[in-house]
Amino acid sequence: MIFSLFAVGISALFFAASLILLSYGRALGLRYLVEARPDMAGLRTIEGAVFALVGLLVAFTISGALQRFDERRVLVAQEANAISTAYDRLGLFEEGVARSLRAKLKDYTQARIDLYRMPHDFSLWESTEVWSREQQDKILQRKTGIWDEAVAACPPIKYPPACTLVLPALTNAFEVARLRAGAAEKHPPQAIYVMLFALGLGGSLLAGFSMASAKARSSIHMVIFAGALAVTLYVITDMEYPRLGLIHIEGFDHFLMDVRDHMQ
Repeated sequence: MIFSLFAVGISALFFAASLILLSYGRALGLRYLVEARPDMAGLRTIEGAVFALVGLLVAFTISGALQRFDERRVLVAQEANAISTAYDRLGLFEEGVARSLRAKLKDYTQARIDLYRMPHDFSLWESTEVWSREQQDKILQRKTGIWDEAVAACPPIKYPPACTLVLPALTNAFEVARLRAGAAEKHPPQAIYVMLFALGLGGSLLAGFSMASAKARSSIHMVIFAGALAVTLYVITDMEYPRLGLIHIEGFDHFLMDVRDHMQ
């Protein structure tokens, strides 16, 4: 809820500020024309450069957000594959050890699913998602239990051949989980957002200045221009936090659920 209010609030603030600057820029342009300097051709170069910079920044920001969004989805499938592989290789141990470790791995998988199913919040100060600390501790305990029992089943003396397959598989499953946690905190520097916000408002001012050459004021064009930039800013922000806003990746969680359901 905090994130949704934050994203909508920032976009609404930008929309209002853009409209104000469009009107102010048009007023400046009209004053410029009244002062017997009707030739604005020399200013088009500067305006074009600013608009091009805004377009490039928006394009690169959206491209980066899409790349991180896809990366998060891929990591969900990778974790499911890693856990499935580890579960299968645990069957190489003796029956009693394999049954115990598989049961613990199933509990660990369920805890991982529950973590991303649980409602979580957003920290404005840290600009990051706040997950359940209690659930994270539960996952860590189950992870430690699995690893300790697997290591105990692999003594230095009479080292079972199965250990060369099981331990790397478990390590890979735990590493992918860590990568998912890191991907959730992977965002562009805040300076990029500040620059995007500032350049967007600067472009609004210049767009309003250019509108002074028109005979009449077009409110529709002003609203569409400001709205397009505001919606773009919202979508970029929302895509960076795909478990808090309107854009979701929960549909990919079924990979982990499928793995859990196939565990005996």
